[in-house]
Amino acid sequence: MNNWFKMIYLPLFLLFSLGKAQEKLTIGEKQNLFSKVLNENREIWIHLPKTYNDSTINPAKYPVIYLLDGEINFEYYTGLTDFIARTPYADIPECIVVGIKNTERTRDLTPTKSEKKSPVNPTLTLFTDSGGGEIFLKFMQEELKPFINKNYRTQDYSVLVGHSFGGLFAINTFLLHPDYFNAYVANDPSLWWDNKVTISRTKEYLGRNKKFPAKKSLYVSQADNEEQQKNWNSDMTQAIEEFKTIIEKNGSLNYKHSFFEGETHGTVSYPGNYEALKFIFKGFRTDIKQLAKNPKLLEENYKNFSEKMGADFEPSEAYLNVVIKFMKGNGFKDSETYFMKLKDQYYPKK
Repeated sequence: MNNWFKMIYLPLFLLFSLGKAQEKLTIGEKQNLFSKVLNENREIWIHLPKTYNDSTINPAKYPVIYLLDGEINFEYYTGLTDFIARTPYADIPECIVVGIKNTERTRDLTPTKSEKKSPVNPTLTLFTDSGGGEIFLKFMQEELKPFINKNYRTQDYSVLVGHSFGGLFAINTFLLHPDYFNAYVANDPSLWWDNKVTISRTKEYLGRNKKFPAKKSLYVSQADNEEQQKNWNSDMTQAIEEFKTIIEKNGSLNYKHSFFEGETHGTVSYPGNYEALKFIFKGFRTDIKQLAKNPKLLEENYKNFSEKMGADFEPSEAYLNVVIKFMKGNGFKDSETYFMKLKDQYYPKK
């Protein structure tokens, strides 16, 4: 090996060796939980906020988002939540995301037993294993949520997110067990299911209760399914529109419906989930420039936000550090002192 080759080879060798030693980027961890309710093992994917293991701040608690169809949605959804929660532009608090991987999707996410002939092959019967939604919800409520609350630092605020059958599951949970979650997201929900049984349940709910529960949020996205010119998608569109009419006539629910032109059933979840998060946590964002003029505004904002959400929210230590740095860097001495005292009040030094 000549000297010239050695001069090239050694730096390259060192470069690749150093590359192999670099820390990996990870977006979550996998947990295996055996369910006695379902009598099977369930794989759960968990994403922790960026500040969760930050040793420079006090350990904090975080809202939890339960994400159905985890194997499809987890990777993009976790990046989405981190992006929207970044300081100083946060539209939502940092959240723990719990992605639930499927085993028998139709069984777990449908509310009733209802078979259907395939729209493309009438000789094929679909959904023969349907109707296990209540059992799956029991698993979530009695096994999964206690497991998450025991092993992670969780705040008493949770969101259920689903798409298609998952959206159907989310709305049925809202109607039958509204206290299980604080907010519900249904992306292009399959409300056509079983002769629109969920539409009937919605009418029955209002007949019994007159109005929906306070402090709850429901977001529904709708894809541009008519573009695909399929009868099944037409049934889905009609059912979602019917549900929308019923909800909007009632007017008591913190509800939003969004139609996404050009988005198909398979793509609508991405823009729907972004808009849903901003809708659910509307009022969370504070203007750091306004805080320089009126420091007390931060506490007022969080008080109003907590009242709206029906849960206690406080400014995080990480955000207060950003606010203090901004005040110091821009020469707002009085505001800097105010927020330093506020930080000591919320997060006393040990």
